[in-house]
Amino acid sequence: MRAVSMVATAGAAALLLGMVVSIPRATSASASTHRTSSTQFGTISNFDVFNDTGQGTEGFEIELDGITSSDITYTFGAPYERYGNPTITPFAGGVYVIYASPWDPVAKKFTQSTPVAPTPIQPTAGHQCWTGGSATYATAGCEHFGLGLAANPTNVVYQWLVADPAHPGKLMPFGGGVPIPAPQWSTSPPLHPVLNPKPVVNVVAPAPEPDVGQQLGDAVWVKVYMTESTAPSDLNHLVSGDIHVPDAAAEVETDWLLIQGGAGGGLQTELANSDQLAAHSKSVVRKYQFFKYTGPYSSENHEATPVNDSQPSAGERGNLIGNQMAGLNLAAAGKIPGDRVRPIAYFVKKPPLTTTLHSATFRFRATDNVSAMFTYFCSLDKKIPARCTNPKTYSALKKGVHSLSVYAIDKAANPSKALLYRWTVK
Repeated sequence: MRAVSMVATAGAAALLLGMVVSIPRATSASASTHRTSSTQFGTISNFDVFNDTGQGTEGFEIELDGITSSDITYTFGAPYERYGNPTITPFAGGVYVIYASPWDPVAKKFTQSTPVAPTPIQPTAGHQCWTGGSATYATAGCEHFGLGLAANPTNVVYQWLVADPAHPGKLMPFGGGVPIPAPQWSTSPPLHPVLNPKPVVNVVAPAPEPDVGQQLGDAVWVKVYMTESTAPSDLNHLVSGDIHVPDAAAEVETDWLLIQGGAGGGLQTELANSDQLAAHSKSVVRKYQFFKYTGPYSSENHEATPVNDSQPSAGERGNLIGNQMAGLNLAAAGKIPGDRVRPIAYFVKKPPLTTTLHSATFRFRATDNVSAMFTYFCSLDKKIPARCTNPKTYSALKKGVHSLSVYAIDKAANPSKALLYRWTVK
């Protein structure tokens, strides 16, 4: 993380995030002898984050360590959230994805701000904090961000940004960041198409890093639910409350564990799980729940001193910080690991710009360097995008201006840029 001056210590903002990682199976004995623990493709997407900093914020920063700008295939932005499209800024060892308010040089102020979230925070399902997700977006005190990645970062840090009083027009991180770990996936060798067609899958959720000047970071309680499925995992399902996300008592994998980042502490610095999928399983989904630790800390090094690090005692577990849903797919036949080229989508058929018909049919296509088959997602009038058929017909349209946004996803889960078409029904 960057060494920057902080104006205060931020509270832990509630965040919901979905992650899907696809790991290819071994295809030959010779290939298995050369393959090491590796993740071929990762996607972080679909998260709502709440502003509980106590003041309005003017931006948001996602730090991605261990990847380059070329690994970023998609960003969620204009026209669906107040900060528009982010800027991507490389640094030694990673990339910053920065969402920032425009600056008015005449009035000398930022023109957009995320208000403080009301108390108590009511967590969303992960898709509500944008212009088409909620009628109260402007005042709800939360934002929706999304990324498509062609590689698995070694570390992810989220930070709210506020105006830098010493440098008008510039932003600075607020507090110690949003303490939601991003799980890291890998497979363990040896892989063999006959003797071991199902690799051992490892996942590690690191504890939040210490703030600048701290020896140890804030401790967090974590609880993990896990389920396997004979069907692939889908990013659109990785939101709280969805039937594909495990949350039953029988699906608890780790009941409780207190983790704390930094050097010299006595608690675990990460939560690690390993398992080998069953013979017919194609995916595994984990739901991580993170809660504030409200027990005592040592005054010497900020080490948490719980009664029991595997079971919260009275007064030691605070509010929910957030849920993180992580899904892993073993690559299906035809999956193309490592493909980083985004497809190009275009309309083949669309209604006239002005029409008296109260129905509209769209037909679209996509091209790609590798894939021939695509999945399409549609959003009518800024609703949450959902998988759609091709062609797609909408009926019972009211008089007025309508809009349709469409994007395609190839076999490697690379999304195209969204198409946008507006027409008027008279």
